[in-house]
Amino acid sequence: MNNQKYEITDIVHEKYPFLHRIRALRDIGSEVKAGDVGGFVESESNLSYEDADSWIYDDAIAANGAFVCDGTVLRDQAVICGEARVYKAVLSDHARVEDHALVDGGRVENYARLCGYGLAASIAATKIPLISGECTVYGVVSGNVLVTSQAVVLGDEKIAHDGLDRLVVTESGRSSQRSPDRDRLVTSAEYFGWDRPKRKQGHKRKEAER
Repeated sequence: MNNQKYEITDIVHEKYPFLHRIRALRDIGSEVKAGDVGGFVESESNLSYEDADSWIYDDAIAANGAFVCDGTVLRDQAVICGEARVYKAVLSDHARVEDHALVDGGRVENYARLCGYGLAASIAATKIPLISGECTVYGVVSGNVLVTSQAVVLGDEKIAHDGLDRLVVTESGRSSQRSPDRDRLVTSAEYFGWDRPKRKQGHKRKEAER
């Protein structure tokens, strides 16, 4: 299949001359127009040309056997290298995903590192891990979790959280960021997923149990 999404230009990276800037051959997503230049790749194997929206912006880099796809965007000076993979993700600032690490729905930002066989994965569309600060993740982080500051997640550790409140992991320990939705009262119909309240049926059931 011919690459009709982008081309690799002759513009080389100032520090790493084996990397070249890309240029869009068509509009990509809502931001990139045909002719816009992007970040740096080593080859076409680094950025999918079969999906619609994945892109490398600014001075971000994809190198070696690393692969960017499924709507992932790299911004600023983010780097993906080694044999890392990123799907449905956002990498920004000076974030780095390297070695055999995988991001499958999530955000990596600031000076955060995902190394070794580290994994950051979403559980649902609203429960996405955020790897931030100057942390380093070698293990597994999934769901509504923020790993930040100088926290280290070791290779044999798995931190998973499926709740509404965000689990926050730092080098000092763990805490919880309460979701604003937790303080909003809703009807029983909404809470239980009923089409209409079934309060009377509930009373009858309790009386029968007595």
